[in-house]
Amino acid sequence: MKIVGIIVIIVILLIFGLVTASKRIEKKNKKLRKEMEMANPLPKEKQHLLAYGANLSLYRSESPRILPVKVDHETLKEGLSSVWDISNPEEAVQTLEWLLTEGHRAKFDQLLTALQAGQTFTEDEVGKSQECYESAQEAIMKRLSFEKADFDRVNTIAAWDFDRAVNIARWSHVLGYITEDQAWGYIERAADDASRIFHSWKDYFISFAFGRALAYEGYIYDIIWNGKELLGEADSIWNEFSIKRSA
Repeated sequence: MKIVGIIVIIVILLIFGLVTASKRIEKKNKKLRKEMEMANPLPKEKQHLLAYGANLSLYRSESPRILPVKVDHETLKEGLSSVWDISNPEEAVQTLEWLLTEGHRAKFDQLLTALQAGQTFTEDEVGKSQECYESAQEAIMKRLSFEKADFDRVNTIAAWDFDRAVNIARWSHVLGYITEDQAWGYIERAADDASRIFHSWKDYFISFAFGRALAYEGYIYDIIWNGKELLGEADSIWNEFSIKRSA
């Protein structure tokens, strides 16, 4: 019994240590983001546009309120090339146009509708998409206290495409593949479409999470904390700006 008690204490201490370290890292990241925002200020109307890319920005520990990023250019260049096959202006424009006019929603919105209707699929048919979709709902309900009715309102993964378009435009400009005016043009197109389709940031987050689950076949545990910050913290970019640009 003593050994079991010691093991329990060790586990508790380890968990406490991990939580403490995580909070320390989060605090440091927020401080760095604030410093970059002060060094690269943008007017409110442009910050509002960047709010539609906040999911992926925070996932990468970047500020969702400015164009510059803290990651070094070589790392960013390598990432765009390996993940997105973007190595020049033509490829950047081609990818951005695809995200804004078609994206993954063209294929996976139909699967989302089928899953919401209660249809089931084998792994041979959809890979891990259904498993990840079900896991996404469970995680969002448990960690963010969403209700089933919240999911029923969302019938598209378009936010997955729009959020990525905002960030691809941002990164492509940072690397010199497109001009700043081009970047803002693409970002505004994503914002306009998102403003038209979605009624709340909560819906936008669900759509992004479903896109990650279905198209990327990814579990969403690592973006839940972004949702907590964006939806729950009073000074977050989503709580400052409306999902509707005209509001």
